[in-house]
Amino acid sequence: MGKQMPLTRLRAGQKATVASLPAGRRDLARLLAFGILPGTDIQILQIFPVYVLAVGNTRLAIDRKIAAGILVGVPNTPV
Repeated sequence: MGKQMPLTRLRAGQKATVASLPAGRRDLARLLAFGILPGTDIQILQIFPVYVLAVGNTRLAIDRKIAAGILVGVPNTPV
């Protein structure tokens, strides 16, 4: 895994791996229920008006506040 950053820094189409989740109990429980755990690979499908993530065969819409609390690692890209 490369550099870690908030999910909100990614663009539609990018892939990343979840590094850590928000500390808020309600948001954390919701993400865990959908299978979003540290180490899970995700793809950003849409960023506006809400973030839409692909997690395996599941599509999940989350608001910007929750997305900002998710840290992801993106693969290093060769120069």
